[in-house]
Amino acid sequence: MPYERCYPSQNKALTIAGCILLITGILLLFLCIPVWAWLALFGILLIAAGFVLLRISQSGR
Repeated sequence: MPYERCYPSQNKALTIAGCILLITGILLLFLCIPVWAWLALFGILLIAAGFVLLRISQSGR
């Protein structure tokens, strides 16, 4: 007879509550951060991408 692993059953109510809390937190994060903060973050990402591209283009020299 093969060895069988027994795992505890998941509590569906806790799983659903956890998912609801995660979704609510993500929505609050996106809705409460002002637009200027998102634009500043996007600007930082553009600067980082430009820096990486410059480093890649000069690495072959």
